[in-house]
Amino acid sequence: MKRRTPSRLSINRIANILGLALLGTVTAPNALAAQSVAVEQVSNYELRPQTAETAEVVTFSPVTGRYQTTPGSVLTLPNPFDNAAVDYAVVDGQALEPGTLIAQLNGPSVEHFFHRVDMLQEQYAVATRQYQSKKRLFENNAIAADEWQQFLTHYISLSDTFHEINVVLNRVQQTGEQSAKLISTEAGIWRTSTNSQQLGSLHTQERLAVVAEIPLAQAKSITHLQINSLQLPVKQREQTVRNGFVRIWSEPPGQVAWTIDQRFTVEPQAKLENTYRVPASAIATLQDQAVVFSIDNSTIKAVPVELLSLQNAHYFVRSATALNLIATHSVAALKVIADEQEAQ
Repeated sequence: MKRRTPSRLSINRIANILGLALLGTVTAPNALAAQSVAVEQVSNYELRPQTAETAEVVTFSPVTGRYQTTPGSVLTLPNPFDNAAVDYAVVDGQALEPGTLIAQLNGPSVEHFFHRVDMLQEQYAVATRQYQSKKRLFENNAIAADEWQQFLTHYISLSDTFHEINVVLNRVQQTGEQSAKLISTEAGIWRTSTNSQQLGSLHTQERLAVVAEIPLAQAKSITHLQINSLQLPVKQREQTVRNGFVRIWSEPPGQVAWTIDQRFTVEPQAKLENTYRVPASAIATLQDQAVVFSIDNSTIKAVPVELLSLQNAHYFVRSATALNLIATHSVAALKVIADEQEAQ
């Protein structure tokens, strides 16, 4: 049977699951008995003492992120022309600037639409004059309330239709008797629609962001999503959990040369208190509790730590006890000596 090589995504998922397990090893002040080793007991060992690096930001295991439209509706452009030929001048996913030609539209329905616009404009102008006249008559009790209400209902409906037409006219310009062009009025990413009732939609830069699925145990503390050298603050996090993961959305990255649905390797980051970055070689286990060995003058003490994440050859850890100088080598020997002392 041919053995399948795990994908990067599968490896990242496994790393996240391991991360969840690590987060379960919460530091407890009384988890270990006070265990210490005299420095002279390990004088023959190379401890390679190193100052524990305070971590202002904790970086967790990488996950996959996508460049998508944030939750909510997008600016959809309806097709005001029935059976008009549409010749797109842009492609799906193309970045547009204000004034960009999106499409040319041709057919008898174009002529019919603009003829209807002319009639509607005249009708609205007449209705507006009637509104002023009937309003004065009603205020002087010259017409019944029912007649005034009936006119208002018709006038409001006509006003709404006129507004909708003007929204279309802001983007559609007549270029000939049976032709028109669709123009972008703002910057964004164009998405062509397969719906015959729509010409497409425009996704503005303010509505595009990076979304990533973060393990539940980490999701509440994540403050940034790191993509290469770009660090994006977290804007919102969903309140639903899917298979142990929560979707987190970044702030819009602004002007970037990304395409919608483009995928990235994302490093979730959090600002946590009492956290350190230590070499992986400094970590040992005593009584099923992760520890580092803190060197204080002539004494070496086992200090419980919570493993947060592994990044290359270093662990991010959280410690209830302030860490300073720690052993980064020969910790296996320190563990054996500490275990022996505990057994006595």
